[in-house]
Amino acid sequence: MPDRHRTAARIARVARRAVATLVAVGVVGVVAFATTSPGPALAAPLTLSAAAVSHHSFQVSWAAVDRARAYVVTLATDPDFAHVAFRSGRTTSTSLVASGGWVQEDTTYYARINAVADANVSLPSPALVLRTTWQPPGAAGTPQPTKVDTSGFTVSWKAAPRAEQYRVVVASDRALTKDVQESTTVEPTAQVRVRDGRRYFVKVTPVRKGLTAPQALAQVAVPLKKLGQPGRTFAEPLSSSSLRVAWPAAKNATAYTVQLLRHPGEKARYSTTTPEPSVLIAKLNPAKHGLGAVFYVKVRATRYGKAWSSTRTVAATMLPGSTTHKTSFTAKVSSYNLLKPSKTDAEKRSWERRYAAAARALRGMDIAGLQETPWHKFDGKRPVVQVAKTAKLSVARHPGTKKPCTPNSEPILYRKSRFTVLRCGYDRLDTKGQGAKKWSTWAVLREKSSGRKVLVVNAHLLAYSSSSSTSPRPQAMRVTQARRLEASIARHNRGHYPVIVTGDLNTYPNRASVTPIDVLARGGYASAELVAAKRTGAEFASFHGFAVSRLNGKHLDHVLVDRKSQVLTYEVRHTNVKRAPSDHFQIVTNIAVH
Repeated sequence: MPDRHRTAARIARVARRAVATLVAVGVVGVVAFATTSPGPALAAPLTLSAAAVSHHSFQVSWAAVDRARAYVVTLATDPDFAHVAFRSGRTTSTSLVASGGWVQEDTTYYARINAVADANVSLPSPALVLRTTWQPPGAAGTPQPTKVDTSGFTVSWKAAPRAEQYRVVVASDRALTKDVQESTTVEPTAQVRVRDGRRYFVKVTPVRKGLTAPQALAQVAVPLKKLGQPGRTFAEPLSSSSLRVAWPAAKNATAYTVQLLRHPGEKARYSTTTPEPSVLIAKLNPAKHGLGAVFYVKVRATRYGKAWSSTRTVAATMLPGSTTHKTSFTAKVSSYNLLKPSKTDAEKRSWERRYAAAARALRGMDIAGLQETPWHKFDGKRPVVQVAKTAKLSVARHPGTKKPCTPNSEPILYRKSRFTVLRCGYDRLDTKGQGAKKWSTWAVLREKSSGRKVLVVNAHLLAYSSSSSTSPRPQAMRVTQARRLEASIARHNRGHYPVIVTGDLNTYPNRASVTPIDVLARGGYASAELVAAKRTGAEFASFHGFAVSRLNGKHLDHVLVDRKSQVLTYEVRHTNVKRAPSDHFQIVTNIAVH
């Protein structure tokens, strides 16, 4: 073999050994070397950086190497590059975007670069370490509220790909800043408990490894719970400027507005709001608010201001307080239903024994209005005369005669040593077709020491119609009778005397939408139980029927006054019902007439 051929073969062997050495130290790729001399060694790339790293791609960049014509990029999943994931061919660019199915999420990759100039290959660069991110979850479907009721709703959505859990945000505004509730769930559904009667916005966000997907808002209107009706209003004057109003709470009410009205149905002249079913109204000047001596109270319940219910309007007043008028006289006034003579009590006593017991309870009274105590004879005796004699009182009669002011069962008794009857009479209160006849008795009395005249009226209104006491018909009939009673008072009081009314009115405030108490209150006559400075036994119902005393404060029996008198005390004279002479308790008041 010629020497020149042997020299060329030797050079080729040296070149092959150089390539083998480069491969051994990690230079990748098949590099075609010329059979010429390699020249000076290339420097290895030094400045490597990563950018745009995501779960499925990333970019590797490096600074250009002097005299390099190309570069080879090797990517591996271990620092020793034993597990090569990608090996590029020669590239003249100084960056490379790695992408494709081989790029895995949340994986650490190692990158190194070799510079190449023809047959000259540099040593590998220092390894660049980077880590791909997690792939975020996919979007869920728009939340769909179902099973919406007053306590909340169920919200469901389409399962989001790759989601590990869902963050549920509920709020009452679109910006999700008010009344916010947050929760997490692994299922594509959630139970939401919220306040009723409000519109809510719902946002569900899929979450994976702290990454989220965008989500649209959904909204749902939660219905309002049904609001109940407040119970019967009780208005109790505590002083000349304070009033306590209480009522049984309305179901699901969140607040109450107490209104004071000049007349029922008119616009409120005064109102106050409270979350509790009672309120103390203090420092009240009725005249300042355009309210009369007798005004009306209504309670309105609400649920979040979106639903309202109201009580019936009841009459009320304030305690008189001090007066600039001097007291003409003070008298003890009683109203007492003695039960018909034909009836017996729980002890089966005769009417004479019962009336004798009742009469003893009337001793010390100055004026008494009796009901169911007739003038006509029973067993040869006049019941009212028997009562008056035992009570040491006199039956009101027409002046100068023995004729009683009424032949019916509503007599007026008085203390003859203190009063003189100036004139008297009686009026029928029922109208045709109302069944039982109902009457009122009236008498103008003059108090001897002061000379002050007063009109005393005693009445008994309808108890029931066709065995019903609470149905609309008897309620309406009582109202008609009360209006006739008011007209009778006006007709017989031309002298504008102070008025005292006694009677069994068979009603109490708020028993119906309009009651005789309301009618008389509008006429300026206030129930003594409302305006008395001191009350005793008022918690007892005035009718007991020889059964256990009812502690409900419902008084069928009344004493009423106008503004020319002041009630000092009011008493429901509670006794043992089994030994009571009547099925009603006696009402006793102490009245200062000005």
